[in-house]
Amino acid sequence: MNTENLSLGIDAGGTYTDAALADMDAREIIQSEKALTTYPDPLGGIQNVLDMLDAESLKKVKLLSVSTTFATNTILEKNGAPVSLILIGTQKVPEHLKDNCIVVKGGHNFRGAENEELDLDAIREYVLSVKDKVSAFAVSSFYSIINPGHEKAARNLIHELTGFPVVCGYELAQSLGAYERGVTAYLNASLLPVARVFLDAVAAETKRRGMNVKTTMLKCNGAAAMFGEVMDRPVETIFSGPAASVLGAAFLSGKKTCLAIDVGGTSTDVSMIEDGIPQISDLGATVGGWKTKVRAIKMETIAAGGDSHIWIDADSLPDARLSSIKIGPRRVIPLCRASLMYSELETVFKEHWVPHNQSLNEVLQKTTLVLKSGYPAVHLSPEELKVYSQIKEKPAFINDLDWSEFPDREIPFNIVEALVNKRLIQLIGFTPTDVLHVTGEFTEWDEKAAQTGARKLAEVFNMTKEDFCRLIKRKFAKTMAIETVYFLNNALSRDELNLFTDRFGKEARMRYKIDIPIVLIGAPVRCFVKELEELLDAEIIAPEHYAVGNAVGCLAGKLAKRAEIRVDVESKEEENGSWTLRYIVYVKDGQRAFSSKEDAVKNAENHAKKDIYEYMKENGIDESDVEIRVKVKEMIYNPMKPPVQIDVTVEGFAENKV
Repeated sequence: MNTENLSLGIDAGGTYTDAALADMDAREIIQSEKALTTYPDPLGGIQNVLDMLDAESLKKVKLLSVSTTFATNTILEKNGAPVSLILIGTQKVPEHLKDNCIVVKGGHNFRGAENEELDLDAIREYVLSVKDKVSAFAVSSFYSIINPGHEKAARNLIHELTGFPVVCGYELAQSLGAYERGVTAYLNASLLPVARVFLDAVAAETKRRGMNVKTTMLKCNGAAAMFGEVMDRPVETIFSGPAASVLGAAFLSGKKTCLAIDVGGTSTDVSMIEDGIPQISDLGATVGGWKTKVRAIKMETIAAGGDSHIWIDADSLPDARLSSIKIGPRRVIPLCRASLMYSELETVFKEHWVPHNQSLNEVLQKTTLVLKSGYPAVHLSPEELKVYSQIKEKPAFINDLDWSEFPDREIPFNIVEALVNKRLIQLIGFTPTDVLHVTGEFTEWDEKAAQTGARKLAEVFNMTKEDFCRLIKRKFAKTMAIETVYFLNNALSRDELNLFTDRFGKEARMRYKIDIPIVLIGAPVRCFVKELEELLDAEIIAPEHYAVGNAVGCLAGKLAKRAEIRVDVESKEEENGSWTLRYIVYVKDGQRAFSSKEDAVKNAENHAKKDIYEYMKENGIDESDVEIRVKVKEMIYNPMKPPVQIDVTVEGFAENKV
């Protein structure tokens, strides 16, 4: 073990911020800790978890790698910086952005020739009209991946007029899709100030602690990037947490190929790594309804985690009694944790008027309380403000509050839900974390509060609290199993898999067989091994340090660079039936024509490798330490004719080390 050259991984997740001190050469975890994530600024959670680590060991850290939800949360909560988007050419305006967007003349065709002259006057007029309302601009032009000239010209003009940051679509994506490229540029521009504040704060914190480190951050494709690169392209860090989980699963289990099931506080993610490289989705990442061109790991996500709300849906009572038990999708504060946060919780439970079973909904439950979150209440309608004023700073059951001034004294649940979605109201409720406190498998918080919640829900079904919690555990494990099978083969829907799973299990002597090892990551996962083994015929592993798998995964990410080059094929059929072919290679400094396919592909490869080696050199990596993978794909629309296009993709990988 080399204690003079340690690495530190930090994952600021939805519930916990995890840290792992490691000697990566010896594959040994020296120390690991967990602290609750702080909102809205995750820096507090990072500081807390660093306080738990040995101060002298921290000074020996040479590499720090981070994953965080800041980009995803900013997009979901719509808290990004104000940005204007300029679309060049005939393009569709994103519905979300119709008030922050303009379309001007210009753009190119698929050969890189100009469709129309760029309307610089329209850009100048628009920029001057909005420059006092925004902090950055995004620009996306039609076929800019072939010819970015108009994007560059627009960027130069905006810089001249404002000096503001400008994000160009061609810088973020190399594949077709003008609409998604524009959205990606817009989101990236909105994240720039958020990323800078967060990354500067992390850098300042490490300096304050006497740490002299190389700092990287995990991107959503599983690659590590220097902080400077992340500051320019923060949109590429959405879903960095799930990317960290699959890398951590492979590292901790020693399996180069495996499935990872990551059970977090809000969701459960399933992903896969093959021969040391995470599987990447063919589709761009979608977050908060935005379809982007960001390359992210392939994953399936369900809104069910350790903090997911367990509630009873009255619409399913009494006929389908057990199916009326819902897990998620909303995240709440577990009763066991809330009891330690709010000392009056036990008294509130004793004085609570219990609602009738047939009136239960997601907010009106025997175990669900509401309180103000502490977030600033701004831009509320009069109806929302009236409801918000009824909610207290301390926990209360919603039907115990005063609704006498409302029509028919009824609770306006639609408005309550809207305020919950705006994060102005926080819910406390029964969760899978509480279930594990009742079973005694996870006892970090208040077991008594969890027992109370379990008993009240179990009474609805005339069950003991122990039997009820065992039922919830199997239901949660069943959801994990279905999602794993669906990830591998989506020929059957989740509903169909759910029906099949009801007939499977140890007693039925029927189980899904999976040949790939399944590695579990997350604080409570060891508690579900038995239930998963009853549903899946597979090697299921809960490795040592599984609770901080994402923090370890931050350190396992490689530096990576991908280059995609398109080769167009011009063909002419001769009278004798033969074909005369010409290959056009599109590279960033122009076009090259070749009469030989081999020469064209080789030229594309060489240009791509040059970009990759330059990137690695900037990050202190020698060319000899870079692993290169090349993929050549021919686009053939008619098997009787030559291909119309050849896509050359070159990827370079190198270990992230000092």
